[in-house]
Amino acid sequence: MYESFYGFVEKPFNLTPDPKYLYLSTRHTEAFAHLEFGRRERGGFVLITGEVGTGKTTLARCFLSGLKDAATAVVLYPALTAAELLRSILEDLHVKPQGESLKDLVDALHRFLLDSRKQDRNVVLIIDEAQDLSAEVLEQIRLISNLETDTEKLIQIILMGQSELQELLGRRELRQLAQRVTARYHLAPLGRAETDAYVRHRLRVAGGEGKVVFGEAALGAVHRESGGVPRLVNLICDRALLAGYVQGTRAIEAPMVRRAALEVRGDAPKSRLRLPVAAAAAVLLAAAVLLWRFDSSARSTPLPAPAIATPAPTPATTPAPPSADPLDPLLLSVPRAASLVQSLAEVQALWGDGPLVQTGLRTHLDQIRRLDLPAALEMFHPSRRDTCYVSLLRLDGEAAIVGDGRGGTRRVALRDLDRLWTRQAIFLWRDAAAAGAPDSQQAGAFLRDSLVRLGYWSGAEADLASAVSRFQRDAELTPDGVVGQRTLMALSSRGASPRPRLTGSAL
Repeated sequence: MYESFYGFVEKPFNLTPDPKYLYLSTRHTEAFAHLEFGRRERGGFVLITGEVGTGKTTLARCFLSGLKDAATAVVLYPALTAAELLRSILEDLHVKPQGESLKDLVDALHRFLLDSRKQDRNVVLIIDEAQDLSAEVLEQIRLISNLETDTEKLIQIILMGQSELQELLGRRELRQLAQRVTARYHLAPLGRAETDAYVRHRLRVAGGEGKVVFGEAALGAVHRESGGVPRLVNLICDRALLAGYVQGTRAIEAPMVRRAALEVRGDAPKSRLRLPVAAAAAVLLAAAVLLWRFDSSARSTPLPAPAIATPAPTPATTPAPPSADPLDPLLLSVPRAASLVQSLAEVQALWGDGPLVQTGLRTHLDQIRRLDLPAALEMFHPSRRDTCYVSLLRLDGEAAIVGDGRGGTRRVALRDLDRLWTRQAIFLWRDAAAAGAPDSQQAGAFLRDSLVRLGYWSGAEADLASAVSRFQRDAELTPDGVVGQRTLMALSSRGASPRPRLTGSAL
């Protein structure tokens, strides 16, 4: 979108929890210290709570990135049964149980923990959104914490969640678990000075230092409108940067921030929203054409500020597709955890029976069109505090067919879907290579055959890594020459194997 105009290497205010963007405020530093204390002490639970959007998940990702020699398991969506929780933990730890009963799962975990202790290797379990845990699962987590030697716990368990988690652990029936919490910290929103530093930090990481300016009044407006909640800061700053792009200025001022906050909250007058949105669409279209024609060296140079001398076309030039349903009611009515389960089930139903591979990608609409695969999309809405998921089942011109979470479908405007999408997608896929790991013999044969068929490889082994890199670059993946699930998925999407397609052809 506006990255080239400002000279960013990527968008600075994405909602995804990227550890490199973590700004260690005083509060986040203290929370991180509690995590480190729990890891070193190897005893009891660590509890990190905070309101929605205060940076708990980003903090967890940063903590995990520093655990180089530890075995880690992460549960992101705790709407699971006790058995499903254990299977998820064992899968993350790459442990295969000898059976499927609850006892088999616990025994497999215990053996792994004992082996890890002999190797002096820490094992860390992080459970995010823990306020959604059921009593059954909480009891199973307590039992897991009982796995210990005479002197120390075999696994460090970190519970992260919203403020309701503290209330949950305050219940009498959970007092045994609450008594085992050895370190706890509550993340509060950022203060004014920390908000200013947070905004500047994210701009600097994205390569925008000195290329865009948030004035003091604008930063003050960011803090007032967001209350210091990092997620709201991200949403407001992203909209403000879009407004600066539309107006052709790299100086973000307070009125632009206030208008952005109105849009984020969803209470801006419609007459004030139409012109900026239409203007943005017109400028983005022109930029896309220019970027397509520039060579690689020209693309690396920031584009000059666009001159907008005439009013932008009205929304009538890009009408909604016929019979399009509003997307907002769906996004405001589905719970996060349940929407993920339902969306994946709706995508899986298109594939029918048989094993599937699940792959998460941070991507964009053009890449989804190229993959031509149904997916579960993570969505946000300015009027809700968390994200949710919808299944993208089919594309029909300027419309998208999505699951409604109840076994039916809705036809929504594609531009509305793209506007409220976080750019995170989960794909299910199946192909000849899916039967084995990416380094298996079967996957290797599939890789070579596919690269030859698509014209990337001549058959010379010395050129294989280079061929993989060229394919990855064309597929907009990291061109590192390393073949993983994402590369295999992109290759399989260009094959002739029967599969569901967004363009409508079925298995």
